[in-house]
Amino acid sequence: MSRFAILAPVSLIVLVGSVAITPAAEAVPSCVNAGNVTGLGADGCNLGPLNFSNFVVSPVGVTANIFLGALSQVVGINTNLTFQVSHDPSPANMADILLYYTTKTLGGQATIGGVDLYNAGRNVTIREEVCGTSFLNGVCTTGLLADYVATGGSFQSATFTPLASTIYVRKDIQLLKDSFISEFTNSHDEAPSEAPEPATVLLLGSSLTALGMAARRRAAKSAAA
Repeated sequence: MSRFAILAPVSLIVLVGSVAITPAAEAVPSCVNAGNVTGLGADGCNLGPLNFSNFVVSPVGVTANIFLGALSQVVGINTNLTFQVSHDPSPANMADILLYYTTKTLGGQATIGGVDLYNAGRNVTIREEVCGTSFLNGVCTTGLLADYVATGGSFQSATFTPLASTIYVRKDIQLLKDSFISEFTNSHDEAPSEAPEPATVLLLGSSLTALGMAARRRAAKSAAA
């Protein structure tokens, strides 16, 4: 038997073995129960037709973390992310939390045309800005697609054209005197020609308000102790 005839089966075994043990690429996780957003990295998480990535949380005056919990869902044209917030101290006074992230369509189609925000905080305002390009030192250099402020317990929305395949979101969560926020909901809409659906976000908001009240009661008990 020739040397080649002996080596060929061995090479085939090594090749098959290397294929068998090569780990498959990990799938991008769902945004439902995705946990701390800053741990998601560049791949981010998927929900419905959208991917959310490159989360940055920058608190000033408090220690803060932002999570994605179990209430995120797709309803009609709306892809709703429910963010849970923890901050210390709680309540807080005159503090600030900046949140940045990128939203893009999974197929690359330009179908994003609106955003909605429900703020369930107490004495908290959230300014939301949406840009078609990355923010540079907190500034949208190409002109904002959306810019609004939602005070505690309120809902705000905006639509924009032309449609976009990728948007960059900046939230400035301002904690005023004796303020508290445990969650807020953001909707990312696919059809700007459709009327916004505030009832969808407000329905989630009612659940968030109940959760927030429970969290405030726990915080009050902890403070008293």
